[in-house]
Order: sequence, then structure tokens, then C-alpha cells
Amino acid sequence: MSDAVRYEYGTELCSVQENRKLIVEGCDPESLRDELRAANFVRDGSRYVKKRPRLRPEADDGDSGPLHVLSARIVENSLHVEPSDVVGIVKLVPGMSVQVEPKIEWENVIRMLLTVYDIDRTQSHYGIPLEELIAGEIEASQLIAILAINYVHGVKTITKKGFIRDLNIRRRDGYEGLGSVDVAQTLMNHATGNPEPTWVETEVDYANPVNKAIHMAGKLLLRLLQQERDGHQHPRQDLLLSMVHQQVKEIEDRGIQSSQKRLGEYRRLSLADLPRQRHYYRRAVHTSQSILSSALLGQTGGGPEELLVDYALSMDSLFQDYTQRVLSREVESLRTLDHLDRLSDVECKDEHRLYPFEGNAKAAHEPDHLLTDGDETLAVLDSKYYQEGKNPANDSASRSRMFAYAYLTDTDRMAFLCPQYHRDRLPVTNTGGEVEVISPDDEFTCDEYERLTREYLLESLALKYPELDVFSAVEHGRLCLENASEDDLSEVYDTTGPFAISNPATFAARVINDIAFSTYGPNKPELENQGQWTKSRIKDACGKTDEDERPRYPQHETTCVPVYTTDTDGDHGRVTLYFLRQREDGVTVSKEGPWALM
Repeated sequence: MSDAVRYEYGTELCSVQENRKLIVEGCDPESLRDELRAANFVRDGSRYVKKRPRLRPEADDGDSGPLHVLSARIVENSLHVEPSDVVGIVKLVPGMSVQVEPKIEWENVIRMLLTVYDIDRTQSHYGIPLEELIAGEIEASQLIAILAINYVHGVKTITKKGFIRDLNIRRRDGYEGLGSVDVAQTLMNHATGNPEPTWVETEVDYANPVNKAIHMAGKLLLRLLQQERDGHQHPRQDLLLSMVHQQVKEIEDRGIQSSQKRLGEYRRLSLADLPRQRHYYRRAVHTSQSILSSALLGQTGGGPEELLVDYALSMDSLFQDYTQRVLSREVESLRTLDHLDRLSDVECKDEHRLYPFEGNAKAAHEPDHLLTDGDETLAVLDSKYYQEGKNPANDSASRSRMFAYAYLTDTDRMAFLCPQYHRDRLPVTNTGGEVEVISPDDEFTCDEYERLTREYLLESLALKYPELDVFSAVEHGRLCLENASEDDLSEVYDTTGPFAISNPATFAARVINDIAFSTYGPNKPELENQGQWTKSRIKDACGKTDEDERPRYPQHETTCVPVYTTDTDGDHGRVTLYFLRQREDGVTVSKEGPWALM
């Protein structure tokens, strides 16, 4: 751990980065033990440990144990506190709370949450008083965003699986009605001189206290999101506001309304009030309790300064979930590049179980992510939320697990995905395998991390399907070939089709003509010698020979895709040629250029 952060005993809110040490000085060791127990710390040897239950209902999940939040040791007249990778606000002792900050920027944490908010993992929430939060220097916007994201997730889950409802049976006499006819009562009506049938109507009533409490929390959350304080907006405020508004409307469409006069009743609700089969209400109830547990927006005159927020977030789990979502999303994106429909069976599997012993289901490995193509594993990937500067390949346990995954899946491509290291390639001795570390070289941002992840996936898939590199180049540039469009890329291997080079001079002229008569490129008079200089180089490239004077790109087995790209230095762009040569031992892609048009 890095240098410790020090605070005096009695400081209301202490701030420390995850995995760093916090030292509280000036404590009374005798009373400190009782205070730790009062804050729900449990004695574990020489330490006191604070844990919280997770929201995940799956009892058989490997991550279903309590979430480790803080550990503390009493050292003379000081308290040494060590947070894990769980970020959030945690009660330390009466009158003192700890804000555990993430080692990456909060904006990136919010973006990760927005990416995975509909995945039920370990974003857990607990009741922690934060009256001093907004009044102090620490922004509350990230906490409000986390509440909003989890509120939306909770209500979406309820919408999908079903709201708690009451069925009210009502009988009514009349010639017109809905529902079914009570035959026995109708016959009795006739016997007493009343010819009207008796209808049995069922009314569905969703307006129970649990649903009303969730509705009230949504309304208060909307008001909180709409509010600006000192010119600071909440991260992604418009998106969060829209998401919460949509879910509140979803509740109101079922006739559910709430009243501020019953706020005390709503606050007293707990998970124990839910039927056992309604465990999927947990996230919505937890988040609603977090919002309703305070006098929000002046309910008792205090305003948002009295906000009580329940939250603690496992960054390791969040980073893994976020990485899986990014991998799956990028695989889908790369599938749209595939003009030959080669990637239909490609997917990125999450925590796919591997059994090393036949017939033994108790011994299992579970890699974080597997890139597969049908039954073939193309790469094994492990997400590691390590501290800044730590190389996961140097961690013996992580490295051994990675090699085991590679052995069991019969692949030689392995990658660690980290937030705070740098891009690195590590060839594995005497095997031909390679371990790559995927991480932004500079400060972590989601944009850069997602770009590197896509780049690695493309590289892994292009080893089996080389044409993907060409399709990617077209996506980032522009296909420049007269009488050819991107739809024709499905014929990229047809040596008599639109990308044939049987006549290099004609092919070169088609490239220049497409650029000169387009809206994106320069006109012919603007080109060097009306494009003859570039045309000559394209023609020469198509006719290149190797050291034995044999054609490098034989016309009967080679096609060419020309790509036009623009630069920012004011020139008229460049042309790059991608030659695809198909032989019995596979396809090779060669690049010639780029050549400037001027």
C-alpha cells in the first residue's frame, strides 16, 4: 500500500483511496473497541472487520459471501484502517465516516455503471448517514448517479418479473358486465324476481405499500436529479433523469401513486415485508430505502444536506462486469464488419466453467472471459483490477491460472485486462504463445480502454479471418474503386470480380477516377500530373515481383481493396492498397502504401 492518509479522531468524514491505509490518530483504545462494535465491526483475530451482505440472490454463486468493506487494527492510541477495493461511504465509529474513493476518476466509474446497470452483480447498498456530505467538499453527484442507476435497474427487473399485486373480487348485478357470471347467484336472483345476472369481476390492484414506497423514492430521486447546486451538474444528468422518469411512469401506468404524508410508513418497510418468491425486489427496495431514509428536499427543513445514502461498490466486480459487457459489445460491432458472415459463431463467454478431470464436476476452473468461435477458443482473457503500475503477469497465482486456462482451452493467446498499467506483449518461452497486457498507457479512460479492447479482439479474430483487417480499414477510411461499393466486399476473394487485378492499368485508373469524381476527394486538376503519379505507383504495386522474379501478387489468386484516407495536415489524402492472396495454406493480407495524392 502507498503512504497512509492521516486524520484526527472525531473528523466527521475521512477520505481515502481504495487499497490505501487510513490512520486515525488521537483515539482512546479502551472506548474504541466498543465504538467499533457499535459500528458493526466484528472481531477477527487482532483485527476488526466490517462486512456487508450482497444483493445477489443466487445462493450457489461463488461470490455470494459477504462483501468485505473495511478492516481495522488498534495500534496504541491510533486506529489503522485498510479499505479493500470497495468504494463508497462506510460508517467507521459513531460520528465518523470513511469515504473510500476509486483509484480511477468517478466519471469513469459512473460510465462503467451505466454500461452494466442491467446486470445483477454486486453493486451493494447499505444505510450510512451522510448529513455532512454535500455541505463539505466532496461531491454528492456520483452517489446520486449510483442511486439512479440502481433504481432504474431495480424497477426494470420488477417490470420484467412482475409487480406485487392484490386481486380484489367484486360482484355486481346488471345486464352488462365484465368477467364471469355467478350462475348460482343469478338463478337465485331469478327465484326472487330479479332477472339481472350477477357478474364476478376481478380488479388488479398494484397500489400496495411496497410499490408506493418505490414510487415515492422515484419521485424524490427525480427532484434531486433536477436540482443544480453551485453550478455543478450530476454526471450524465440528462440520461439519468430520462431513465428514472421512464421507470416512474412505468409504475404510475399501473395506477400506483404515493403520498408524502405516508413517508414514515414507507421508510419502515424492509425486505422482510416481501414474499419469499419476490426476492427480485431486493435492489429496488434497498435503493428506495436509501433515498427515503432522509428528509430529502426540505421534508423537515434540512434539504439535501440531510441526505442519507446507502452505497458501497465492489470495484473488482464492477470492472469485470464492465469488461465483459465491453467485450460482448465489441464482438457484436465487429460482426457488422464481417461481409463474409464468418463471425456468426463468435462470442465472448463470461465465467465459462472448465472441468480439468473427466467425470469430476467438483474440480472446475472459471476464467473471466473466453473468446470462442464455436467449439474453438481463440483467446482467454482475465480482468484484473490491480493498483497502478502493477503488472499482472508478475503475479504468480494469476499467471498460473492463466496458463491453466490456456492449456485447458488449447489456445496460445492470453490477455490480462487492467485499468492502470500499460500495453505490453510477453512472448511465452518455447511455446509460440503470448500474454498481452491490455491497459491504457496514460490515465485510465473508458474510451481508451474500449478502443484497446476492440483492437485486441480484432487482432485475435484476424489471425483466423485476415480479411477483417481489410474490412476494418474500409470502415475507418473509404473504399475508393470505381463501380464498386462496400456491398461488393462479399466478393472480396473473387479474382474475376470487382477487386480483380488482371489488368493493373485499368485497376489503377478506377482508383483515381473514383477519387477524382467523388465528393470526398480532390478533382483531377488538383492532383499531381492529374493523378498519373499515384496511378503509376498503384500499377507498379500490382505487378511487383519477389527476389526470384516471381509475381508477388499472382492475378489468378489475388484481389486488391484500395482505401482512401484523409490527413489533418492539409494534403489531399492518401491511398493504401490491401492485397488478399488466397492459397491452399490460407489467406495472406499485404499492404502497399500509403501514397499521398500530391
